[in-house]
Amino acid sequence: MSLRVSALYTLKRLAEALLALAVGLAISAILILAYGYDPVKALYWLFYGGFGTQTVFLDSLAYAAPLILTGAAFAVCASAGMFNIGTEGQAYMGAVGGIVFGGLLLKHLQVLSPLGVFIALSGSAILGALWALGPALLKVFRGVHEVISSIMFNWVAFYTVMYLVRGPIVNPARPEMSISVEPPARFSVIFRGSVLTEAIYVAVAVSVVAYLVLKLTKLGFEIRLVGIGLDTARYAGVSTRKTMILAYLLSGALAGLGGGLIVTGRPPVWSIYGTLGNIMNVGFDGIGVSLVAANNPVAVVFSSILIGGLWNGSRFMEPYAKVSSELSRAVIGLIVIALSTPEVLRLLRKLTRRWSS
Repeated sequence: MSLRVSALYTLKRLAEALLALAVGLAISAILILAYGYDPVKALYWLFYGGFGTQTVFLDSLAYAAPLILTGAAFAVCASAGMFNIGTEGQAYMGAVGGIVFGGLLLKHLQVLSPLGVFIALSGSAILGALWALGPALLKVFRGVHEVISSIMFNWVAFYTVMYLVRGPIVNPARPEMSISVEPPARFSVIFRGSVLTEAIYVAVAVSVVAYLVLKLTKLGFEIRLVGIGLDTARYAGVSTRKTMILAYLLSGALAGLGGGLIVTGRPPVWSIYGTLGNIMNVGFDGIGVSLVAANNPVAVVFSSILIGGLWNGSRFMEPYAKVSSELSRAVIGLIVIALSTPEVLRLLRKLTRRWSS
């Protein structure tokens, strides 16, 4: 009986997603038509550019790798009933951690080179978690809503990283970007001719581990209990403050890893652009990825591939369908909003029940 219920629930979620996708595509087609472009041609190149050939699909997987981790980061916090909008800033700091640990540290301590990738990603996770600590403490001890504080921390992270990339960690030979991570801290390309590296394996593995932590460990149970309700968690003997802080730290570490994968696993540039263009929005997109996946770290892997494919395919809309880059970004935004709407409505109903109880 439980297997049947589970199958019906899965089919219901799949039907919701397909309906939401259809609505998103319909609205996008109307928008494209309103600007005088051919919607069929534009949407064809959007999906063909992301999934049409083996080469573009491999590149889409490369786009998806950091999104998997920022999506899992938001999913962990959502399980505790919190909204980590700060994944963007945490990813910025994670990228800096990758540069500092995988670039500066390895350059001066070459004896650590065999552990290059591990050291770089450890730095990313540490800085991401530390950046998440601020909103967590404000939430737990001062009652400041995490959405407000984490948005503010995003802006602080943006300007801090902008300063670092243009100053202390700038590349003297190429001042438009930071120094690069050392070769031992770089993931190897899997298929020649693509930008897909072994970073995709790390992203998938970490996301699965996050799911197992939530489902099979005491900490995961406590996180989910806090997500049900603080009074319920306290009645069960859970330290709600400690659990909320740990959930936020775990989320920040995952988001930091997402930023770290960009500088360690995205050739040919193993650094941060001075404009932050190569890491910008990876945290915000992860929020959409998580909502599309109903905040399930395993499902995040598949939604990340979808969103990564759309971003990769959007590059083809301008040259082949003559659609401006701004409009292509708007189309992707509409599709993501449509796909995430069912989960947003579920979260709002859940929050309403918590507030009324």
